[in-house]
Amino acid sequence: MSRTLPPLIALRSFESAARHLSFKDAAEELSVTPSAVSHQIHNLETFLGVRLFHRMNRALRLTGAGETYVMKVRIAFDQIEQATRDLAAISGTDVLTLTAPPSLTATWLVPRLKAFRDQFPDIDIRVKGTMDDVDYARENVDASIRYGYGDWPGLEVEHLSTERMLVLCSPSLLKSAAPMRVPGDVLSHPLIHSECRLTGWGDWLRAAGVPALEALGGFRFTHSAHSLRAAADGLGVALENDLMAADYLAEGVLVAPFAADVKVSRPAGYYFVCPADNLQVPKIRAVRDWLREEFRASDAHCLARAEMVNLASS
Repeated sequence: MSRTLPPLIALRSFESAARHLSFKDAAEELSVTPSAVSHQIHNLETFLGVRLFHRMNRALRLTGAGETYVMKVRIAFDQIEQATRDLAAISGTDVLTLTAPPSLTATWLVPRLKAFRDQFPDIDIRVKGTMDDVDYARENVDASIRYGYGDWPGLEVEHLSTERMLVLCSPSLLKSAAPMRVPGDVLSHPLIHSECRLTGWGDWLRAAGVPALEALGGFRFTHSAHSLRAAADGLGVALENDLMAADYLAEGVLVAPFAADVKVSRPAGYYFVCPADNLQVPKIRAVRDWLREEFRASDAHCLARAEMVNLASS
């Protein structure tokens, strides 16, 4: 007898949207567009013949049927997840699941994974790009690179790198009619904002001695990878982490018009985070030690480049 089951992708979209009460946040978690999430949920509602959400102007709320359904769907997902863990344990699969911010994953981590594989050929890594905090017991995650201020109580937290923000633009924009000689000159150009960054343009301008403005216009992107691409395409001036911008700077696609010495009052950073017990596992300690050295090498490279910029600007 065939089973009457809705598509798994539609169920995943529904469960994520129900948890976040947001199509946008669900889309970020699933690495799709909000319209794709909405489309999947519409398909699921059509399949079931019931409405699962009340869609309001700026809010999303589960219907009674939706609340009942999502509880049962989560139980089913939990059972599938546990069955997967059990099978992995039986088969001896040595897969380490690591979460990291999506833009750091794309611009910094992925280019270094070949070196990790060469050094640790017996450890397979599954990387999940997310900015969310992790429930390690429930989500089958071994460890994380987290972005923030290091305040995650009840977990093992090790500082990896302090964020250094750079003003970045394309070489063509730097040669435009509106020059950038002092920090306040950035206001003559469209500003590119990364909404995931804890240090924004207002913080940087205040630290540089430029009077703060009520609102700063320009382009806004959820992830830093998109902001860097927009700056490289000449859309405006970005304020971004030097680790993520390193390849763009090395290739000359982006340039830093100012000395890299503006210090914000409370810089964020990257941290290795996991439950304390997980550090008893050799593969997790190996990944932590490898990340520690990779961040140290990247920081040294970025600081050397910053020194060159400072000398050229003096």
